[in-house]
Amino acid sequence: MFSEKYGYKSEKEIQYEYMPGELRRRIWNLFYQQEIRAGGIANKRLSQSLNGDQSIEEKILDRMGFLIDMPSQNLTAEVRLQNQILQHFEWFEVYDFIDIHLSFLEESERAERIKQYNEVLEQEKAGYRIVAGEVAPITNQSEIQEIEQAAVTSYQSVNEHIKKALALYADLEKPDYENSVKESISAVEAMCCIITGESGAQATLGNAIKKLKDSGVHIHSAMEKAFLALYGYASDENGIRHGGIDFTSVPAEDAKYMLVSCSAFINYLIEKWGKVNF
Repeated sequence: MFSEKYGYKSEKEIQYEYMPGELRRRIWNLFYQQEIRAGGIANKRLSQSLNGDQSIEEKILDRMGFLIDMPSQNLTAEVRLQNQILQHFEWFEVYDFIDIHLSFLEESERAERIKQYNEVLEQEKAGYRIVAGEVAPITNQSEIQEIEQAAVTSYQSVNEHIKKALALYADLEKPDYENSVKESISAVEAMCCIITGESGAQATLGNAIKKLKDSGVHIHSAMEKAFLALYGYASDENGIRHGGIDFTSVPAEDAKYMLVSCSAFINYLIEKWGKVNF
């Protein structure tokens, strides 16, 4: 912006665990323009009122535990929701609002609204983006793409582990980094076992990685060693999967690294395996 470029305003810093008024107003403006004034759910509002159905604002207030209307104070659901977002919500509650808003949209509308929200979040330098449907403290576009791709593979077990890892990492109020790492590793394990056909007691990441070449998937020995080391990080007797004391407080950066790295490795394996089966 001109004012920042020429020093009339300080350049915005990345915002974690905080939400300034400018971002709150832009989030409300987006919701208002798309869902109330025109387009999206706005076209359904007349039929909703005729049928006695709740409006989108009423649904959101209800989901968040607020009274839908306060006629004694002459406050409609729209005004109450606006006031909450602009003045009263904690920073994480505004992100809760985004989550809930998106949950009421059809798939095509949801994809478009996610794109619009992410544009606002990026422009305002928020420290969060919507990744695979979750508001997460991830802003790097290449990392976002790797996670989103790994969450929508043709393999449900892989998708579920990645989505669980992301949800545990992205919980703004009570993140669970330890279990996020477990799920990330489990996603890679599931992908390797799908490729190699391993099952039962042999269906471990350690065994499956060593047998990838038997299924025609050849990876560099250094990469194989690196992921075996990551498996050791999560699975040795003091590791995360055994609840070891050393890993009772997994830091956020470890969980993020594992989520992004495991997602990228899954995408890599699928691409390599696809060439074998072509």
